[in-house]
Amino acid sequence: MKIKLSNEQRQRMDIIWRAMNDLKKDKKFMKMMNHCCDKDFNEEAINFSNKDDYDRIVNFYDDLCDSVDVFNFINPAIGEDKNCF
Repeated sequence: MKIKLSNEQRQRMDIIWRAMNDLKKDKKFMKMMNHCCDKDFNEEAINFSNKDDYDRIVNFYDDLCDSVDVFNFINPAIGEDKNCF
């Protein structure tokens, strides 16, 4: 197989890394994601005003875990992340 990335593939890869780095640098976002994805999270803290955001953060985290598994060709996952639901 010839290995040659198209410009579009390069751009998409760069966009993903820039977005991931921006989120990683956002301390408030990282704190919320860590809190919401904690297996010991107190679900009583969820109410009408924050349920959509809570669900979105948890789903984002779960989707990240699933995506990592899809792209992990070298070391297949042995066990699930303790924080993934």
